[in-house]
Amino acid sequence: MPPGTARRYRFATYRLDTRSRELREGGGAPVPLTAKAFDTLAYLIEHRDHVVSRDELLGAVWAGRVVEENTLTQAIAALRRAFGTQGGEHRFIVTVPGRGYQFVADVQEDDGAPTTPHVLAAVPPEAKRIRRPMLAAVALVLLVAIGAVAAWRMRTPAVEPARADATLAVLPFRSLSPDAQDEMLSLGLADALITRIGSSTSLQVRSLASSRRFGDADPLDAGRRLSARYVVEGTTQRGGDRIRVSARLIDVQKDRTLWSGTFDERSGNVFMLQDTLAAAMTDALALTRTDVAVRSPCDGENAVAYREYLSGRYQLDRPSGPRMRQALTAFARTIDLDPTCARAYAGMAYAYRASVMTGDADPRVAFPLAQAAIARALAIDPRLAEAYSSQGFVQFWYDWDWQAAEASLKHAIELNPSLAEAHLAYAHLLSNIGRLPEAAVQARQAYALNPLSPLVCMLASSFLEEAGHAEEAQRIRATALDIEPDYWVTMIARGRMRIGSGDRAGGLAQIRRAAQLCGDCSFALAGLVNGELDAGNRAAAERIRDALDARARTGYVPASNLALVHNALGDAEGALALLERGYRERDARMTFIRVDPAWDNLRKDPRFAALMARMNFAGTRALDPPPTPAPDQKEYVIDNAKVRGAP
Repeated sequence: MPPGTARRYRFATYRLDTRSRELREGGGAPVPLTAKAFDTLAYLIEHRDHVVSRDELLGAVWAGRVVEENTLTQAIAALRRAFGTQGGEHRFIVTVPGRGYQFVADVQEDDGAPTTPHVLAAVPPEAKRIRRPMLAAVALVLLVAIGAVAAWRMRTPAVEPARADATLAVLPFRSLSPDAQDEMLSLGLADALITRIGSSTSLQVRSLASSRRFGDADPLDAGRRLSARYVVEGTTQRGGDRIRVSARLIDVQKDRTLWSGTFDERSGNVFMLQDTLAAAMTDALALTRTDVAVRSPCDGENAVAYREYLSGRYQLDRPSGPRMRQALTAFARTIDLDPTCARAYAGMAYAYRASVMTGDADPRVAFPLAQAAIARALAIDPRLAEAYSSQGFVQFWYDWDWQAAEASLKHAIELNPSLAEAHLAYAHLLSNIGRLPEAAVQARQAYALNPLSPLVCMLASSFLEEAGHAEEAQRIRATALDIEPDYWVTMIARGRMRIGSGDRAGGLAQIRRAAQLCGDCSFALAGLVNGELDAGNRAAAERIRDALDARARTGYVPASNLALVHNALGDAEGALALLERGYRERDARMTFIRVDPAWDNLRKDPRFAALMARMNFAGTRALDPPPTPAPDQKEYVIDNAKVRGAP
């Protein structure tokens, strides 16, 4: 806020302090606001005796800077969200059509503040000159917002604004302390910046799953390998109850630093650091925020809870049955420590639905639990993109409601265009229902955002191949094989390739190892059956079939994977019967039967055609209701009461 007499104001249950630049409700924590939203509120309160025109507000708060028309609208919208009001409500800020805005709540000034209002527009010429250069504006915002900056340095300002569709990679901040808690803080800062910048600008922000591989790498090299125009790197260091954070923003293409800063702050103010750094990056790139990022709970205030949350997120990067169980345990511990952590509930939803595909969890158990976790997440944070992404997956894989799934996934992408998992899910849906050109577009976007995730690479390559882009698919698949040779999904692909090239022993060894790594999941064992048959080992393939059939008699095994095994061994009748069972049980892999070439030998069978019609891929008829939930699979259920919200 421009210099002037500091004041404290009280209105309704809120207190606004222009010296500390804080808005608080009651005695609680500061309400998160961007610097410009705070200045807008302060100016409206100080000039509450009249309607403030848009031009007056723009001149006062954005003095000397050219901004887009909707910039002020976004600031007003951010204030209304902070107050929990909508545009039509008149509790605090009234929009006067054609004239401007007025603050209408009763206001009291504390501490004998002067009654003559301070006019923000009356900034001394020296201050205005400081504000005009783009990066000097960032410096002023940060110096005031942090309030405890120990050192600050500015480097060459950006000559031109970044393209709205430019790419940014945020590398994990390097911890200068050996403490594991500081390592989590360093990773958490990167995670928070990725979420905030990705959800509040049109920048394409590389996912943490890809950028975390370059924590100790040269930032220019990391940027080039991630195909990112801009890179953020930094360090953290803890001393007593203080944290020192240094960061810089680099233009990879021009090999120069656009912005850098060093801050000293209290350990309890991690939220403020995250907000300020995110605002600094977007301002340094001269980007107009498409929306003010709403911070989701569980962004670092409770350090122990946040460490558990990040531990769970790490497990999600390479899904398998055992890893999803570890993730669920970590998220449950997070919620024990911080029941308001919306992102932990969203992580639980991800783990539950991924456990169906990678760990043989019963969909009648896992998907209702995922739905409950999604509901809890959205009750805490209605704008959490990760929750809508998992909701889309549940509607896709369990409800078989293609239209609802598409709406949820598009909403997730709208909330956070840089959320790779949402683009990948949308590509998955579009591919399975036959909209292949659209699927290819989303697959490319998911790969661009997370180019070093083996799962993203493998799935994106499949969707591109189905859409007729074989060379591009092969190139991306090769990337997955190079970057993560020990991930069980890539090991299956490598094993099949080796068998196809004549190395049967090497290929089978790869697939057998993949099955071990995924906990002998039925999908990998089905792949092993095909590998054994390709290698001429029919007896070995039949032994795997018999073992899976025996397992299915005492527990849950996805019927579609059993059908793959029986079909590969020439048992078409058994395969069709198992597919019927998969339909009744809402087996998630039934959503693949339209495009999976494994079923090509059955497509002319009237029973298979009837099954395809009941799957309703065209979305032309009413849906069958989901099946009755099955008894709990104890190894996948992590405290049902916690997830479902029971007392």
